[in-house]
Amino acid sequence: MLKLFHRIRQLFRRQPPAADLTVIEYEAVSLIAYEERAAYERAREQAEYCLSQGSEAGCRFWSDVAVEVARRTGMMSSRRTREQPR
Repeated sequence: MLKLFHRIRQLFRRQPPAADLTVIEYEAVSLIAYEERAAYERAREQAEYCLSQGSEAGCRFWSDVAVEVARRTGMMSSRRTREQPR
């Protein structure tokens, strides 16, 4: 009976993000989880917004997230993934 309670408690215990993921990978995985098919477009929108606000570092970060989303969702062969933000 104690083993059963221990197992149930382990199932409901919150796990911190994996330490082996980079910030970009973690953001990409989170975006895919929340946005599903719209994850790539959302990352591109964020990159364009950062660029319009003058944040090159933000644009670079979100562009890298978009590439990671594309890689994880199988979109890498698509021409859209190679476009640069305007």
